[in-house]
Formats: sequence, C-alpha cells, structure tokens
Amino acid sequence: MSPEKIRAKHSSDQAENRQGSFEIGLPIRLGIAAVLVIISALFKMPVLVQVILLIASAVAAGYDIFLAAVDDVADRKYFSTSLVIVFTAVLSFVIGYGREAAVMIILYQLSGILIRFTKKQALSSAENLVSYQDDDIRQRVQDLVADEKAGETAFQKSLEDSAAFVLRFVLVFSLLYALFAPLLTGISFRVSIHRAMMMLLISSPMSVAVSFPVVGLTGLCYNIRNGVLFSSAEDMETANTLNIAIFDKAGIFSDDAPHLIGLQSDILDKKNFLHFLAHAVYYSDQPFAKAISDYYDQEYRLELISNFSEIPGSGVTLEIGNAPVILATKSYFDSQGISVPDRKPPEGIAYYMTIAGRYVGRIVISAEINQDAEGFADEMVNAGISRNILLTEDSNEQSQSVAESLHFSEVIGECDMDKKLRLISDITQNGQNKTAFVYANGIEGHSAATMDIRVSRKGKYADVLVLPDAYLNLPLALRTCSRTTEIIQENAILVFVVKAILIFLSIIGYSNLWFVVFIDTVAALGSLLNAIRVTTPSLLAKKHE
Repeated sequence: MSPEKIRAKHSSDQAENRQGSFEIGLPIRLGIAAVLVIISALFKMPVLVQVILLIASAVAAGYDIFLAAVDDVADRKYFSTSLVIVFTAVLSFVIGYGREAAVMIILYQLSGILIRFTKKQALSSAENLVSYQDDDIRQRVQDLVADEKAGETAFQKSLEDSAAFVLRFVLVFSLLYALFAPLLTGISFRVSIHRAMMMLLISSPMSVAVSFPVVGLTGLCYNIRNGVLFSSAEDMETANTLNIAIFDKAGIFSDDAPHLIGLQSDILDKKNFLHFLAHAVYYSDQPFAKAISDYYDQEYRLELISNFSEIPGSGVTLEIGNAPVILATKSYFDSQGISVPDRKPPEGIAYYMTIAGRYVGRIVISAEINQDAEGFADEMVNAGISRNILLTEDSNEQSQSVAESLHFSEVIGECDMDKKLRLISDITQNGQNKTAFVYANGIEGHSAATMDIRVSRKGKYADVLVLPDAYLNLPLALRTCSRTTEIIQENAILVFVVKAILIFLSIIGYSNLWFVVFIDTVAALGSLLNAIRVTTPSLLAKKHE
C-alpha cells in the first residue's frame, strides 16, 4: 500500500473513531450550545461577553468538525464540507455574524444526526427485503450494505467530480462578488462577504450524494429479493444500458440434461441398439448425447469408433467397426435425400439411426419447455431490451418451434458453445450494441458480451447471478435497474435545483447561513426517503416504450 493510501486510511479511521466517540455526547453538546445561543440573544451583556458565549457555543457544538477539517487539510482535501463549514464559521465571527455561525453549526450537527438516522433506517429497510432468504443470500446482502462502495454508481462519481468543479467555480465567483458587489450595488462589504459565504456553503457537497448509495443498495436488495444477484449498483447501471439479450436455451428454458424417453428398433434388440447409440455419441458434446450416455451402463469399446463428426444441433456421423453410422434428426436425413420412417414422436425430439445406409431405429429425447416462460421475450422487450436472441443446439426446425412458443423473434439453431461465443462477439463488436449473454453453464470465463448473466447460484466470472427458479424475474430486475437510475437522477435534479434557488436567494439577500443548512438538510432527507420509491410496484410495472 502506498504512503498516500496509508495516510488516507489512517485519516478515515481517525474520523470514524471521532464520530463513534462523540455521537453519544453530541445531543448534550448541542443542548449546551443551544442554551448559550439563547442566553446571548435574550440577555443584555457586553459585546465581548456575547461573542465569547457564541464562540463557546460553536466550539461545544462543532469542535469535531474542526478536527475533521484539520485532517482534510493534511490530506489536501481543500474543498471538503468540514473545511467549508469551519472557514464559513470563522469568517462569520470576524465580520460580525457570530450568532448566525453558531446556529449554523448546531443545525449542521443536527442535520447530520437526522441524515445518519434516516440513512440507517433506509438501509435497514433494504436489508429486510431479503430477511426470509437463506443464510448465504442474507450474508451477501449484509456484505453489500456494509460496503459503502457497493451502492455507488458511475453517475454518482461523475456528479461528485462535477460538484468539486462547481465548488471551485463558486469560490471564484463568491470572491469576485464579495469584492465588486459593493462597488456596483452600494451594499457594504460586510453584507457582500456574508452573501458570498452563503454561496460557498450552498455549493459544498453536503447533500449532493448522500442518498445515492442508499438508492443503489435498495435496488440491489430488491433485485436479490427477486432472485437476481447483482454485485454492485454500478452493474445495475450497466444493465440499464443493455439493448440486446442473447439467451442460451439449455438449462434456462429447457432441461440442461434431457433424458431418454423413447427407444424403438424393429431390427436390433434393445441391448444391441443401445450399444450402437452409446458408442455413436461417446465423443459428442450435444445435450442429447448425455441423455443416452446416462442410460448406458456397459463397457465401451472405443477402438471401434472412427471418423467421428458432429452435426451441430442435428446429430452425429461416424464409423463403428468400419460401418458408417448416422444418428440425426429427420430434417438432416431429408437434407441428405435419405428416407427414414416419418413417425411422429409422442413428446420430445426424435433422432433416427442408420447403419451402412439401412434404417435401424429411433430414439426420443425429452424437450420440455417451461410453459411459464411463454411471454418471457415480450416482457424483456417491455423492460427495454429491443432484441432478444435465442441460441440453441437443436436443429433449425426445432429451434424455430421453440422460439415461437417462447415468443422470440430471433433464433439461431445448430449452435455448439464455440459458435455461440462467436455470435456473441460478432453482435457485441458493433459499438452501438450493449449485450447481455444469459446462460446456465458451458463456459468458464467471461464472454465478449457487455454483461454475463448466469442462471445459477454460483458463477465466478458472471457479472450477475440469477437463482435457477427465478429467471422469469429478469425483466423485473431490469426494470428495477432502470427505476434505480431514474431515482438517482431525480435526487440529483432535486438537490441541484434546491441549491440553485438558495444561491439566488443568497445573491438578493433573502437567506442566511442557518437557513441554507436547514434547507439543504431537508433536500438530503427528501432524497433519502425518495429511495423507497425504487420498490413501488406501480412504478416498476410501467412499460418502456
């Protein structure tokens, strides 16, 4: 760790220790400070005594702010809120606004208590969204809530950078205003400096980003409640930019491990037919191969297998004991001009076998499609995904049938995993495409997609995990991502509008220091409470045009 990072961490630890130490006695200190301000206002006394009482009030209420400002100077954080508060308070005493400065510090500390309490309650409410989940999920949520960075977004970071720029600009503007306003308008320097300090105080990042992590964590927890596990609010922000979703059918819309439901041969007995079938698919990676292998419990004679070749989505060709063997769908045989019996399978996908050009039998593999997913593709469109593409290992004919049942407008069949990854790369390479690859298994790494979404409880390389029984909640999760981004933007607009109004009121003389802090606190509390609207059902159900 670099010396700068060590110093920053040490400073952060010191600030946290001070906050923990003073939090218990803070209400007492604020009470004492308030009494001193009231005494200075109600009783006649020499000006010096009044000033001493107000200084004592300010010190009692905010000496921890002064210590934080010292740390910020040591860390070269010259535009921190603590430093702005201290600078404003000191200058206010110098120009004769001591009572206003003392009240400002008291209100600032009270606002901190209110904001921390509201933030804690909001985070607790977010955490309670998943209180019924299993221990692993609850622990994941606790880790997220404990990690302040988890709720941050790129939008928040850009706003914080902008806020720092705005503060520098306002500092220059305030200085010019303090110097030239008296010359142009006739007001005193005392008044112009007072107004300049208010503008500087308003521009400090007191309430700019306080709600953003809470909104992000609320969205994260709500998605986890619905079985969609994002790692951070920034990932949710990325999900909100997606316009294409590419789905692997296996393991999501159908059983990833189909099983053998029918076996028929008029020439070979069951044992010999199964012997040929098992050797035919021994080297195949297609889903139907595993269904046959699981059914076969005899010893393999691999020396009999030669010239093996996959027919992606349709079957295999090879030689067994120098006899050419084809095990494939009827559509493949038709494409080769080979006639096989056209017997409609009861349910599932039929594969036919020929040995040395002679038809010997067929098998039927389960092809169960989750009927609950019938309108899934439509829901994805409503969630803002304009293109939803289905990739399957089935034949083109079977793939089209599955796509129609699931309402997918685009489907690509006869895909092994290598072909799927190539297609994802080709689609994503278009700079305007933000793609998600939704899969159950088959890759150990990250695809070329913008975001990898794995339907599984575990996935080292996936950006998002979807619990296997919750994949139908993916459209809702995307709407939650969109809603979370909207709430953050609403809060940003609210805070900046409030600050703009306060700056205007300061320029024309209809504001003071404690009023600025009070209104800024109200804006911060309002933005925190607005986080609750992330989970409002009527807002999440709103369709995207």
